[in-house]
Amino acid sequence: TGDELVAPGKKLHAGQIFESNGVMLAALVVKAGAKLSMRRHCRDNFDALCEALRDATQYDTAIISGGVSVGERDFVREALQEIGAEIDLWRVAVKPGKPFLFGKREHCRIFGLPGNPVSTFVTFLIFARPVLLQMMGAADISLPRARCRLGHEISGDETRPHYFRGELKDGQFKVVGRQESHALFGLARANALLRVKAQEKLGAGSEVEVLLVD
Repeated sequence: TGDELVAPGKKLHAGQIFESNGVMLAALVVKAGAKLSMRRHCRDNFDALCEALRDATQYDTAIISGGVSVGERDFVREALQEIGAEIDLWRVAVKPGKPFLFGKREHCRIFGLPGNPVSTFVTFLIFARPVLLQMMGAADISLPRARCRLGHEISGDETRPHYFRGELKDGQFKVVGRQESHALFGLARANALLRVKAQEKLGAGSEVEVLLVD
Protein backbone atom coordinates (compact mmCIF):
# COMPACT_ATOMS: atom_id res chain seq x y z
CA THR A 1 0.00 0.00 0.00
CA GLY A 2 1.02 3.64 -0.44
CA ASP A 3 0.58 6.66 -2.71
CA GLU A 4 4.35 7.13 -2.84
CA LEU A 5 5.00 3.81 -4.58
CA VAL A 6 5.85 3.64 -8.28
CA ALA A 7 6.34 0.53 -10.38
CA PRO A 8 10.00 -0.19 -11.28
CA GLY A 9 10.95 1.30 -14.63
CA LYS A 10 8.65 4.31 -14.39
CA LYS A 11 9.85 7.86 -13.78
CA LEU A 12 10.07 8.96 -10.15
CA HIS A 13 8.76 12.32 -9.02
CA ALA A 14 9.34 14.17 -5.75
CA GLY A 15 8.25 12.12 -2.75
CA GLN A 16 8.02 8.85 -4.68
CA ILE A 17 9.96 5.58 -4.34
CA PHE A 18 10.06 2.39 -6.36
CA GLU A 19 7.75 -0.39 -5.19
CA SER A 20 10.04 -3.26 -4.19
CA ASN A 21 8.18 -5.13 -1.45
CA GLY A 22 5.68 -6.74 -3.82
CA VAL A 23 8.42 -8.32 -5.91
CA MET A 24 10.33 -9.42 -2.82
CA LEU A 25 7.29 -10.92 -1.07
CA ALA A 26 6.18 -12.71 -4.23
CA ALA A 27 9.61 -14.34 -4.46
CA LEU A 28 9.62 -15.28 -0.76
CA VAL A 29 6.13 -16.78 -0.96
CA VAL A 30 7.03 -18.91 -3.97
CA LYS A 31 10.36 -19.92 -2.40
CA ALA A 32 8.44 -21.14 0.66
CA GLY A 33 6.47 -23.43 -1.66
CA ALA A 34 3.15 -21.56 -1.68
CA LYS A 35 1.16 -20.46 -4.72
CA LEU A 36 0.81 -16.75 -5.37
CA SER A 37 -2.78 -16.09 -6.50
CA MET A 38 -3.03 -12.29 -6.51
CA ARG A 39 -0.75 -9.28 -6.16
CA ARG A 40 -2.00 -5.71 -6.07
CA HIS A 41 -0.76 -2.20 -5.29
CA CYS A 42 -3.37 -0.20 -3.40
CA ARG A 43 -3.25 3.57 -2.92
CA ASP A 44 -3.91 5.27 0.41
CA ASN A 45 -7.67 5.36 -0.06
CA PHE A 46 -9.88 3.76 2.58
CA ASP A 47 -12.66 2.54 0.28
CA ALA A 48 -10.25 1.18 -2.32
CA LEU A 49 -8.30 -0.58 0.40
CA CYS A 50 -11.46 -2.20 1.78
CA GLU A 51 -12.31 -3.48 -1.70
CA ALA A 52 -8.80 -4.85 -2.21
CA LEU A 53 -8.84 -6.57 1.19
CA ARG A 54 -12.22 -8.19 0.48
CA ASP A 55 -10.69 -9.67 -2.67
CA ALA A 56 -7.44 -10.70 -0.97
CA THR A 57 -9.14 -12.43 1.96
CA GLN A 58 -10.93 -14.86 -0.32
CA TYR A 59 -7.68 -16.83 -0.37
CA ASP A 60 -6.07 -18.92 2.38
CA THR A 61 -3.64 -16.17 3.35
CA ALA A 62 -3.40 -12.44 2.72
CA ILE A 63 -0.08 -10.64 3.16
CA ILE A 64 -0.14 -6.84 3.28
CA SER A 65 2.91 -4.59 3.23
CA GLY A 66 2.56 -1.08 4.61
CA GLY A 67 -0.29 0.84 6.21
CA VAL A 68 -0.19 -0.98 9.55
CA SER A 69 1.47 1.70 11.67
CA VAL A 70 -0.12 4.83 13.19
CA GLY A 71 0.34 7.43 10.45
CA GLU A 72 -2.46 9.54 9.01
CA ARG A 73 -2.62 7.30 5.91
CA ASP A 74 -2.15 3.95 7.65
CA PHE A 75 -5.65 2.56 7.07
CA VAL A 76 -5.07 -1.20 7.07
CA ARG A 77 -6.19 -2.00 10.60
CA GLU A 78 -9.37 0.07 10.30
CA ALA A 79 -10.10 -1.31 6.82
CA LEU A 80 -9.77 -4.89 8.06
CA GLN A 81 -12.18 -4.16 10.89
CA GLU A 82 -14.56 -2.54 8.39
CA ILE A 83 -14.75 -5.75 6.33
CA GLY A 84 -15.32 -7.91 9.41
CA ALA A 85 -11.83 -9.24 10.09
CA GLU A 86 -10.69 -10.04 13.62
CA ILE A 87 -7.40 -8.45 14.70
CA ASP A 88 -5.58 -10.85 17.03
CA LEU A 89 -2.25 -9.06 17.25
CA TRP A 90 -1.00 -5.55 16.52
CA ARG A 91 2.61 -4.43 17.05
CA VAL A 92 5.45 -6.67 18.20
CA ALA A 93 8.62 -6.09 20.22
CA VAL A 94 11.02 -6.83 17.35
CA LYS A 95 13.56 -4.71 15.51
CA PRO A 96 13.11 -4.23 12.63
CA GLY A 97 9.37 -4.78 12.40
CA LYS A 98 7.41 -3.22 15.27
CA PRO A 99 4.37 -2.32 13.11
CA PHE A 100 3.03 -5.85 12.57
CA LEU A 101 -0.51 -7.20 12.45
CA PHE A 102 -2.08 -10.64 12.46
CA GLY A 103 -5.77 -11.35 12.07
CA LYS A 104 -8.39 -13.55 10.44
CA ARG A 105 -11.40 -13.16 8.17
CA GLU A 106 -13.38 -16.37 7.90
CA HIS A 107 -10.84 -18.98 6.69
CA CYS A 108 -8.18 -16.42 5.68
CA ARG A 109 -5.13 -15.70 7.82
CA ILE A 110 -4.00 -12.09 7.47
CA PHE A 111 -0.48 -10.75 7.94
CA GLY A 112 0.11 -7.00 8.01
CA LEU A 113 3.82 -6.32 7.54
CA PRO A 114 5.67 -3.01 7.87
CA GLY A 115 6.28 -0.93 4.76
CA ASN A 116 10.05 -0.57 5.09
CA PRO A 117 11.71 -3.27 2.96
CA VAL A 118 14.04 -4.69 5.61
CA SER A 119 11.20 -4.86 8.16
CA THR A 120 9.01 -6.58 5.56
CA PHE A 121 11.73 -9.15 4.87
CA VAL A 122 12.41 -9.93 8.52
CA THR A 123 8.79 -10.12 9.68
CA PHE A 124 7.83 -12.34 6.75
CA LEU A 125 10.58 -14.83 7.59
CA ILE A 126 9.99 -14.78 11.35
CA PHE A 127 6.19 -14.68 11.48
CA ALA A 128 4.52 -15.41 8.12
CA ARG A 129 6.77 -18.09 6.61
CA PRO A 130 6.31 -20.61 9.47
CA VAL A 131 2.52 -20.30 9.21
CA LEU A 132 2.59 -20.86 5.46
CA LEU A 133 4.75 -23.94 5.89
CA GLN A 134 2.52 -25.28 8.67
CA MET A 135 -0.58 -24.79 6.49
CA MET A 136 1.12 -26.81 3.75
CA GLY A 137 1.91 -29.63 6.19
CA ALA A 138 5.68 -29.15 6.33
CA ALA A 139 7.48 -31.22 8.94
CA ASP A 140 10.02 -28.46 9.64
CA ILE A 141 8.79 -24.87 9.65
CA SER A 142 11.98 -23.24 10.98
CA LEU A 143 14.67 -21.46 9.02
CA PRO A 144 17.93 -23.41 8.71
CA ARG A 145 20.42 -22.58 11.47
CA ALA A 146 24.19 -22.62 11.79
CA ARG A 147 26.69 -22.15 14.63
CA CYS A 148 29.49 -19.70 13.98
CA ARG A 149 31.77 -17.06 15.51
CA LEU A 150 31.18 -13.32 15.54
CA GLY A 151 33.61 -11.31 13.50
CA HIS A 152 33.19 -8.19 15.64
CA GLU A 153 31.37 -6.83 18.68
CA ILE A 154 27.59 -6.34 18.48
CA SER A 155 25.30 -4.47 20.88
CA GLY A 156 21.55 -5.06 20.93
CA ASP A 157 18.75 -2.52 21.03
CA GLU A 158 17.78 -0.99 24.36
CA THR A 159 14.21 -2.35 24.40
CA ARG A 160 13.67 -4.94 21.64
CA PRO A 161 15.36 -8.05 20.24
CA HIS A 162 17.22 -7.03 17.09
CA TYR A 163 17.65 -9.20 13.99
CA PHE A 164 20.96 -8.13 12.47
CA ARG A 165 21.48 -8.79 8.77
CA GLY A 166 24.89 -10.08 7.88
CA GLU A 167 27.11 -12.43 5.96
CA LEU A 168 28.14 -15.88 7.14
CA LYS A 169 31.42 -16.87 5.51
CA ASP A 170 34.05 -19.41 6.57
CA GLY A 171 32.37 -19.98 9.92
CA GLN A 172 32.26 -16.28 10.80
CA PHE A 173 29.29 -13.88 10.89
CA LYS A 174 29.74 -10.17 10.15
CA VAL A 175 27.06 -7.49 9.93
CA VAL A 176 26.89 -5.95 6.44
CA GLY A 177 25.69 -2.48 5.59
CA ARG A 178 23.61 -0.09 7.65
CA GLN A 179 21.00 -1.76 9.83
CA GLU A 180 18.16 0.76 9.46
CA SER A 181 14.85 -0.68 8.27
CA HIS A 182 15.02 1.14 4.91
CA ALA A 183 18.63 0.22 4.07
CA LEU A 184 18.61 -2.25 1.19
CA PHE A 185 22.36 -2.56 0.55
CA GLY A 186 23.04 -4.69 3.59
CA LEU A 187 19.93 -6.78 2.99
CA ALA A 188 20.99 -7.49 -0.59
CA ARG A 189 24.33 -8.92 0.63
CA ALA A 190 23.01 -10.74 3.70
CA ASN A 191 22.73 -14.51 3.85
CA ALA A 192 22.00 -14.83 7.57
CA LEU A 193 20.17 -13.18 10.48
CA LEU A 194 21.48 -12.92 14.03
CA ARG A 195 18.97 -12.36 16.83
CA VAL A 196 20.46 -10.27 19.64
CA LYS A 197 18.42 -9.80 22.81
CA ALA A 198 17.54 -6.37 24.15
CA GLN A 199 20.54 -4.79 25.90
CA GLU A 200 22.72 -7.80 25.06
CA LYS A 201 26.36 -7.23 24.15
CA LEU A 202 28.32 -9.86 22.26
CA GLY A 203 32.07 -9.69 21.89
CA ALA A 204 34.14 -10.53 18.83
CA GLY A 205 34.75 -14.26 18.69
CA SER A 206 31.56 -15.14 20.59
CA GLU A 207 29.89 -18.35 19.47
CA VAL A 208 26.39 -17.63 18.15
CA GLU A 209 23.60 -19.28 16.18
CA VAL A 210 22.36 -17.57 13.02
CA LEU A 211 19.32 -18.10 10.79
CA LEU A 212 20.20 -18.82 7.16
CA VAL A 213 18.20 -16.78 4.65
CA ASP A 214 20.10 -17.13 1.37
